[in-house]
Amino acid sequence: MLKNGLWWLGSFALVFLIGSYLLQILSKEGSPISSYHRFDAPKALTQFNLVDQHLNEINPGDFKGRWSLVFFGFTHCPDICPTTMSALNSVVEDLPSPPTVVMVTADPERDSPQVLKQYLFAFNESFEGLSGTSDNLNLLAGQLGFAFRRIPGAVLGTYSVEHTNSIAVINPRAEYAGFFEITNEPRDILRIIQSFH
Repeated sequence: MLKNGLWWLGSFALVFLIGSYLLQILSKEGSPISSYHRFDAPKALTQFNLVDQHLNEINPGDFKGRWSLVFFGFTHCPDICPTTMSALNSVVEDLPSPPTVVMVTADPERDSPQVLKQYLFAFNESFEGLSGTSDNLNLLAGQLGFAFRRIPGAVLGTYSVEHTNSIAVINPRAEYAGFFEITNEPRDILRIIQSFH
């Protein structure tokens, strides 16, 4: 009798645990902003001076009046950057009023405005690219909590760049409003962006 009771208790506990796990999964998938980290108090961008791929000077005021998705990357990146660019291109094509996509170079030595222009054009001609001095790039990266650094390559004299794999969301008041992971599926990014309006 006791044996039977313990068996039923164990079975009930197992069913309860499985049910709870499935509920968590379904809740996550059903949430349009489950992977978006929104700040309760957005942070205003402070002074930095960069240049875009058309040689226009860019400062925090240029982010006003629009939503922007900003990430650090570099044109020699073999995987994460082109995958992100393709995903974001897929997203903006499905929106009537898409946010501005901005790639800030983490490799200013190789990514001149002209190089950025050619690279971005291969994905979407409306994408913006920013470059500048290391000091100014670090000013913006620091405000977003991003980091990047050069790492030596396998061949002497070559290098790659490690960088934060997140996308910053800048609101129309030029404030850092939140971020989401760079590895999200395009449909997840689309749902997140649609929640902004």
